Amino acid sequence: MNRILLCVLWFFTTIFNHVLGQDYDSRLTLAPCEVVAGQNLNLTYNPVGGSLEEVKTVIGIVYTYDFYQWKISDVQLELKKDGCWKGSFNVPDNCGCIAFKFQDSYELSPRVIDNNDNKGFVYMVKDHDGKVMPGAYLGWGIFHKPSLEDGFGNYFAEGYEEISWEIMTTWLNREMDVYSCNGRYYFSVMKDMLKKQYGENSGVGINSLLNTLEQQPNLTEKEYIAIYDTYRSDLKNRTKADGMERVLLQKFPHGALARLRAANTLNTLSGDQFMVAQRQFRKDFPMSEWQKHSDPYGFVYRGVYKGLISAFWEAGDYKSIKDILPEMNMAMLSDAYRKTVEFTLRKTDVPATVYVDLSRAMIDQMVAKVNDGSYMERIKYSPKQAEKYARLFLNYYIGIHAHVAVKCGRYEEAVAVKNLLPVESRYDFYPSGNEAYVVSLEKLNRKQEAIDAMKNSARAGMMTPELFHKLRTYYDSLSKRKKKENFNIWLEELKAPEKVIEIKNKLREKMVNEPYEPFILESHNGGVVNSKDFGNAIVVLDFWALWCGPCIEALSGMQMAVDRFQGDEGVKFYFVLTQDEARAQAIDKLWEKKNLRDMEVLYDAYRPGRSKERDAVFRALKSGPVGIPFKVILKNGKIRYRSQGYGGSPSGLMDEISYVIEMLNEEK
Repeated sequence: MNRILLCVLWFFTTIFNHVLGQDYDSRLTLAPCEVVAGQNLNLTYNPVGGSLEEVKTVIGIVYTYDFYQWKISDVQLELKKDGCWKGSFNVPDNCGCIAFKFQDSYELSPRVIDNNDNKGFVYMVKDHDGKVMPGAYLGWGIFHKPSLEDGFGNYFAEGYEEISWEIMTTWLNREMDVYSCNGRYYFSVMKDMLKKQYGENSGVGINSLLNTLEQQPNLTEKEYIAIYDTYRSDLKNRTKADGMERVLLQKFPHGALARLRAANTLNTLSGDQFMVAQRQFRKDFPMSEWQKHSDPYGFVYRGVYKGLISAFWEAGDYKSIKDILPEMNMAMLSDAYRKTVEFTLRKTDVPATVYVDLSRAMIDQMVAKVNDGSYMERIKYSPKQAEKYARLFLNYYIGIHAHVAVKCGRYEEAVAVKNLLPVESRYDFYPSGNEAYVVSLEKLNRKQEAIDAMKNSARAGMMTPELFHKLRTYYDSLSKRKKKENFNIWLEELKAPEKVIEIKNKLREKMVNEPYEPFILESHNGGVVNSKDFGNAIVVLDFWALWCGPCIEALSGMQMAVDRFQGDEGVKFYFVLTQDEARAQAIDKLWEKKNLRDMEVLYDAYRPGRSKERDAVFRALKSGPVGIPFKVILKNGKIRYRSQGYGGSPSGLMDEISYVIEMLNEEK
């Protein structure tokens, strides 16, 4: 028996020493090699042998378990002559566990990551006397158990096998042996472990945890809320929950639970009562105070301000909206802009002069708050990743405001707001914003800048049909002097070759080679179209409906693709009305309104025995749960390409279709 006990002790001692020193082979070297809280840590990352060996840029993300709470930060790395990436990070004073991850960009879904082959670059932290810090053991366990609520679902790649509950319990027990006095700070972890392991039978254990927590001195509001939530949600003890609610509201009259109750009451009011109550809410629970000391109930602000914006917008009270903008964070401003200015511009006939000033005020606020971290979502995104996410929205909305400004004849403002963006990303969003930019430059007699803007819009694949026409007109004047003969070739030469290769590679991944059942469809022009007559032609089918907004928006891009292959007998386009009735007059009216031409409409067939379900060919050609708009490209009796949805760029859609046709033509 003693021999077995010694073996067990030897095993766990070996494991603890192993993880403390992180002594397995790793592409990451730390100096000093032993991580100490409060000290500066130098990192050397050697990508050789890992997934990032061939990439040009490497960025670092760091996770710290800072006194029983996970936090996320960025590490700035610099490439050295020896091929290694080096940087430094100051370990927080209360850090118990630290982990690093490396990837090729700050994208939210990076193409390549290195997490030490799913083992993790993770280290326990010691204090200056060599003793492990509070949270060292527990943080290590939580890190390797992503199914826990505080775990790392976005750190490990597919195929990672998390540690068992027995091993997780070992790490928890080790933490309790060394830092039992801190148990109150990891109450939620222990409760979550009980729930995950024992399900409905976890009540006894949770009750025991609660009794211990309730006996702790000087409970904080966060701990009172944890007790309240446990009684209410986990134990379903209404009496205890109500009692704890009364204590919370008495002790913290302007705290998190009081805020939640006030917000719920606000949602039941309307008219003058709502206006009075919202002013009192903002006075009693200023968002600025929550931002200084955040708590789990902060989500109520998003709902409250959403209601405020909607109420003021519907009432035409734009001044009140301007007044509350400084109180809102970037994420809230983004929501507000999308549901007010963007929706109104794209979906209504309300004159832009009505809301142009408010649009600019909202843009100014977003510019000021783009790096406020409101998109971090705890440890899902690092600060720089959250900023990148926020900038995606900001760049898009800046294009929308340029569109709004041009509609009001405010050309200098349209140019100024677009120039807020660096030139390398100025043209990547919202093609109508690019058109507004070019038009404004032309109106201001800045012709060369307008030409450069057109070319950059083409490079980004973000042109409207009008911009495409302007660029072609410019090309025609150019070709007379330089004797260029093919606009399409010239257009492709504007684009970065590596970007085109990247796009084609992504399209090639979606290409298939599947047979399909022949079909015959009625044509809007009269007669029928039989797929058996396609011969060797490449045939593009666009499935759409009159009720489908994105389908109709995408028709402009499809018109550009049709024009590009005009006269090419080897390419045919058909626009198949599906899941809709053949309303000939409505189709003709739409075609006239959007100035569509040479785009033959076919009517999808009814499914056998179902006279009201006109989607037989659509269903036969799709794969999986697919909606419309939906593109299928056929060749030699096979389905070669499928694509669902619309990305918002007419020229981007033209490029997508054109590149696939080009690759099919290149096949032997």
